[in-house]
Amino acid sequence: NMIFSVGEILEMGAYYSIRTKDIGSFERYISQLNTYYHDLASILPPSPQMYPLIALNLLRLLSQNRLSDFHTALEVIDPEQLQTNQYIKQAVDLEQYLMEGSYNKVWNTRSTVRGEEFMFFYDILINTIRDEIASCSEKAYDSLPLQDASTLLFLKNTQELLSFAQKAKKHINVYRKQRGWKVHPGDQIIYFGSEDSDAVEIPQEQIITQTLTYARELERIVCMTVLLYNFQGPFIVIMFSDLECDYINPIDLCNKLNQFVLPEMATHAFLFFMLLINGSWIAMLLNLPLVAYNVRKVMNNQHMYDATEIFRTLSVHKKECFIKVAFYLVVSFNSFLKSVNQVLMCAFT
Repeated sequence: NMIFSVGEILEMGAYYSIRTKDIGSFERYISQLNTYYHDLASILPPSPQMYPLIALNLLRLLSQNRLSDFHTALEVIDPEQLQTNQYIKQAVDLEQYLMEGSYNKVWNTRSTVRGEEFMFFYDILINTIRDEIASCSEKAYDSLPLQDASTLLFLKNTQELLSFAQKAKKHINVYRKQRGWKVHPGDQIIYFGSEDSDAVEIPQEQIITQTLTYARELERIVCMTVLLYNFQGPFIVIMFSDLECDYINPIDLCNKLNQFVLPEMATHAFLFFMLLINGSWIAMLLNLPLVAYNVRKVMNNQHMYDATEIFRTLSVHKKECFIKVAFYLVVSFNSFLKSVNQVLMCAFT
């Protein structure tokens, strides 16, 4: 009996909190009552005020736009009560209307709301909806007729619209400033403020500097890759000449040169990928034939030097080596021109 009496006192405190418009106090009472309604449900008889207070808490969560907490609170309620209990069903229907965006249905349920306590949270919910509609209207329209704006915001007359336009704008649960709407009674039109203090200024100079720095670093990678192969190419030609002069046997030659094949292809593929993500389309297209040629050789398993075939294919390998050296010289010249262009751009900016 003592536990049941404490529960009744908490219920009276919850109702009193709503009458005094103390939402924080109501939330604390509900958190204590949840112990009596759910944890002690097996030893206490059901309270007649249980579902009305639970429905009030659900309506509070809706009015504060705390939808995740609303669904968490629904999980501990008996599923049969969601559709049979008039108080719980009212809160569930309101949440469904909000999810559908049917704000007119939320407004039309005003006549079915029972009790001063429910009307308190219902009015807060309507104000929350008005703030959302007003924020969307500022983005969607430059101006609206007064009558249309009043209907859109569920206001009865123009006077209520003028009063709403002068209220402070709510931003992340903090009233920051007035909306800045301008009303022309003669034209019967309301003009929404075009100033958006939430606009983020783009640091143009910083972005340009970072982009140019990134481009210069990419050009350095290209130059280093080209420089490495410009040393590697003559080395391979010399090795082929040694083979022709019988200064080295085919097995040693292939073992030495095969060490450079895959690293060269992987480095060039990485270079091609960097050009692609950087948007250097001319340089990328210039490197595309070599990438396709390397892929074709790997797929046909012809990328390694074979000691048994090296004499028969020696002329082909030498020609390929000369072409690659010429190709990398062209790429090196193109990279040098782009580097000069980047330096000039930096100087002008």
